[in-house]
Amino acid sequence: MDAEKREGKKSPYTAIIERIQTMVIEGELAPGDRLPPERRLAERFGVSRGHLRRAFQALAERGMIESRQGDGTYLLSGLDSAPSVDAVLEAIHSQADVLHEIIEFRQMIEPPIAALAARRINRELLDRLKIVVCDQQRAVRAKQEEAGLDAEFHQILAESTCNRVISQVMHTIQAIINQSRSDWLQSSERRHSSVEGHLRIIDALESGDPRAAFQAMREHIMAVERHIFDIDELDTQTKKRS
Repeated sequence: MDAEKREGKKSPYTAIIERIQTMVIEGELAPGDRLPPERRLAERFGVSRGHLRRAFQALAERGMIESRQGDGTYLLSGLDSAPSVDAVLEAIHSQADVLHEIIEFRQMIEPPIAALAARRINRELLDRLKIVVCDQQRAVRAKQEEAGLDAEFHQILAESTCNRVISQVMHTIQAIINQSRSDWLQSSERRHSSVEGHLRIIDALESGDPRAAFQAMREHIMAVERHIFDIDELDTQTKKRS
């Protein structure tokens, strides 16, 4: 935050927190109140919904706001303490660094897993993947939480390599990878994109095409990155060609 002050610039997260502070100071928002919908706040603050979700996640982790399933986001306490705000900003930037590293790790390990699965998957595991994606698709349409189904898909895919070490490693690190599936990082667009990505992976597996499975997984993870960090699709296409 000191560096931001020296440069005379504000990060999107600083702007978000300051605007919420202003709403509290001006009496528009008080502890216990429900915040306006995400899309409306993002438009009002002039920030991306991805930035807003990550700011909300950091605020939630510090007990300042709470997301209630099907009922919106509520302010639990005022944002009137500068040290608290500094701590939130530090948490946001730390979380962003971790998420970048998780995506980088997933790009290193999951496309080769998909390629190996395309060579070895059996009908039973392929059917299990299809059932999971169907359940995921229904959950998305019903606007229900489906991160658990997302994680299950990738775990079954690891099992489909018929390599017990790969399966156990993916199971062991699932809690780390699940940080990239946090509800605060989700959006309707990302959820639909996840289903589409999983369906493309299944098509490649069913065709027994390792190269197509590798590419489908790579594009799927790039889409996750794009939705988390609000990266323009042209940027991800450039990465794909490099």
